[in-house]
Amino acid sequence: MPDRSADPDRAGLACLPDGFDPQGYRDRNPGVAHLPDDEAARHYRAVGRFAGLAYRPDQVAGFDPDHFRETHPAFAHAEDAACLDAWRAQGGPDGTPGNQTAHLRRLGLSLAGYPAAFPWRSYTRLYPRAAAHRWAALAHFLDEGFAEVGDHIPYGEGAAAFLGAVADHFANRHHPAAIRAYELAVAHAPSPAARVRLAEAYGRAGAWSAALDLYDDLLAQEEGDEAILRGALAAAAARGAWPRLFARLPPALARIAPAGEAFARDVTEAYFAERGRAVRALYTEGRREEGDALLAEAVRGVAALSAACLPAGTRADPATPLVLILADGLPDGARHLLERTVALLGGLGHAVRVFDLGTVRAFEAALPEARAAIVVRMPAWPTVVQALVRARRLGVPTLYETDELTIDPRLAPPPLPAFEGRIGERVHEDLVFGVALYRAAATLCDHGLAPTRALARHLDRVVATGRSFVVRDAAAPEPGPRHRPQGPGGEVRLFLHAPRTTTLRASDPAGAALLGALRREPRVRLVTAGFAILDEAFAPFADRIAELGPAPDRDAALRDSDLNIVLADGSEAEGCLSATGWLAAARLGIPTLAGDTPGHREALADGVDVRLAADAAGWEDGLATLVARPDLRAAIGAAAATRAAAHHSHEAAADDLRAAIESLRIGTPR
Repeated sequence: MPDRSADPDRAGLACLPDGFDPQGYRDRNPGVAHLPDDEAARHYRAVGRFAGLAYRPDQVAGFDPDHFRETHPAFAHAEDAACLDAWRAQGGPDGTPGNQTAHLRRLGLSLAGYPAAFPWRSYTRLYPRAAAHRWAALAHFLDEGFAEVGDHIPYGEGAAAFLGAVADHFANRHHPAAIRAYELAVAHAPSPAARVRLAEAYGRAGAWSAALDLYDDLLAQEEGDEAILRGALAAAAARGAWPRLFARLPPALARIAPAGEAFARDVTEAYFAERGRAVRALYTEGRREEGDALLAEAVRGVAALSAACLPAGTRADPATPLVLILADGLPDGARHLLERTVALLGGLGHAVRVFDLGTVRAFEAALPEARAAIVVRMPAWPTVVQALVRARRLGVPTLYETDELTIDPRLAPPPLPAFEGRIGERVHEDLVFGVALYRAAATLCDHGLAPTRALARHLDRVVATGRSFVVRDAAAPEPGPRHRPQGPGGEVRLFLHAPRTTTLRASDPAGAALLGALRREPRVRLVTAGFAILDEAFAPFADRIAELGPAPDRDAALRDSDLNIVLADGSEAEGCLSATGWLAAARLGIPTLAGDTPGHREALADGVDVRLAADAAGWEDGLATLVARPDLRAAIGAAAATRAAAHHSHEAAADDLRAAIESLRIGTPR
């Protein structure tokens, strides 16, 4: 007969049952097959007994008759076989728990055996209705009692582990008592694991300040595994306490290397995303200056954290000079610039590798072998910032290349009304956000690279060294003599290409001049391409106007023209653009009438290789004169072709780029 008088709190904890067979235990439990006799006995005392593991042939795995007798008072004096039959009749393992571990699992406690720390005898004196047995008392405590007396009852040995399991029980059920249970567990034994669980509970309840204090204290005490760091990140993000987190991260990440590098990148992404939302909120409120300042601060934060936490690596010395280029999603003009740069570098004997945002980590990894790195119109996303920081630490010179004034918030983008309803507020907000990011990326580069001196001057104010290089636009001249079929009846064919959406109106100087030419001269024909929009004033001349839209090859239409028209809005941003419209025509020997901009005056001679129009009178007189005088058109076209061949050849652009690359200094890795 079993010993019914033994104290259930102590039975089986210190000694083995009569007849315990280590070999039988190993045979029936593959998980312990490798243990020698003494370790098998210890395993049974610590785990096997509570889980109902068998060691004899007549035992049923998962069933402990002592546990059944304890939880079923009517069977207190029953034989093992009778208890087994009753347990099976109740559904076996699918019915009532057959051992302590299963019972605790049913209660939602992550413990192996009944918790010695729970003072069930004291508890049943407080709640006599829960006194059927100690398991009934424990269930009642979890259902009702903790909230009432959890702070006051005398917990025993192992209280911290028990209270932690109770807290997990409540947390898994989203019960608010979880926090108090964790607090009690920490009070009994303030282990890092218990404090982390308490911090997590604070976070789930939205008590982020309390969570942040705990995480901060853990990091200060050099407790920095990834779970703690991720919790600290969540708390810092919720409270916007980024400086506090950043101060703790470098030593903490060093302790979890190499996983620290990936975590540092995760932190920068989370930080930048949270700051980005705050910036957009400011933009929505019309507070652009504050938003730009906050975004610049965020980029500096990403850069500082990256410099502190990410490894720099060591320089390599490749046999062939290597230049890396980072570019993504470029408009037509910038893509042309990229293709030209790649071709020029190849002609100068440099190996070139081009990366986009999807491969920016590969760009970063290739930096140790690079002589220089060029970033083409790239915004300061965290991955880009990290790459530029690594380049600086390696001493690799960086150049920020752009063909448009996208870095000055005073001048870009145009105000929303200027888009005349073609875009909404959200898209315009994206453009504003982009300008701030372009500028931030440029500030992290050593030098600027631009096709005009006017644009380079803007870059000079932003890049780290204050020095930008000019690599002029280039185009191959049309081979051989230029032969164009003359239009019937002496037609004068005008060509107008708009790279950006432009509406031509009767009230505009250029629009008024074109309408005047169409009215006066039946010989005039107009072809538009790109994103030019003609208003209704041009409708009467529809039979003499062809609107091609964004045709993939404008040269075909341009080649059959007598006069090229290049519009300008008079803005400083427009004045920074290179004379690409002029150059496209000049290489074909076609004359150009263009808006008067600093970029045009810087590169061209008015009345010699171009005709410039500064105002309404200039447009009217220039167009009338050039339509009426084929000899003047021929002279300006020829001069334009000569200038294009001399100053905008690939050889001339290559000289510019060679001088820029040779002037770069390779720094010492930091």
